[in-house]
Amino acid sequence: MVGIRWCRYSATCDQQKVRVAVRRNVAAFALTAAVLVPMAAGCSDSGSNQSQSPGSTGPSSSNGSHGPSFPQCGGVTDETVNKLTQINGLVNTAKNSVGCQWLAGGGILGPHFSFSWYRGSPIGRERKTEELSRSSVEDVNISGHNGFIAIGNDPQLGDSLCEVGIQFNDDFFEWSVNFNQKPYPDACNIAKELARQTIANGK
Repeated sequence: MVGIRWCRYSATCDQQKVRVAVRRNVAAFALTAAVLVPMAAGCSDSGSNQSQSPGSTGPSSSNGSHGPSFPQCGGVTDETVNKLTQINGLVNTAKNSVGCQWLAGGGILGPHFSFSWYRGSPIGRERKTEELSRSSVEDVNISGHNGFIAIGNDPQLGDSLCEVGIQFNDDFFEWSVNFNQKPYPDACNIAKELARQTIANGK
């Protein structure tokens, strides 16, 4: 998906190739988002569910225990994303029930920010993928909920990318913050604040 994380699980579960292809082709977002959930379910493996989140409740089914529901874009407004990122002219170029993306001026060559919500998809698998492509991945706890924080370091820009994934039973959501030029505010401070707001908006 955005920046992007939507089309992560292909029919062959070749996560790394899909990640690279999707990050290079932001325009594929709208089409792939519609098939994310069934593809993720059909391509599941025994990935570990690392950080069980106490207090997360949701309806149980034969497919596992789901967490809360989240409003569109995690309940975060376009104005909030603009304010936190300090990027003028951000455009919400994709918005549906499982995620949103914001691009500067609506173009694919600038900074990009995204929210993704995965139901019935193990966060452990996502974390392992992050560990293969990020300079550091660590545990994080935000508002009492466990997950991971991944930092991407660019030789010229520094720590310009930060992603926070938070688990709720068999679900998780992820915020991705990615800057492409200096100066920029602390990417992880932004990602953590966006995660906090989304947690507060869960129902």
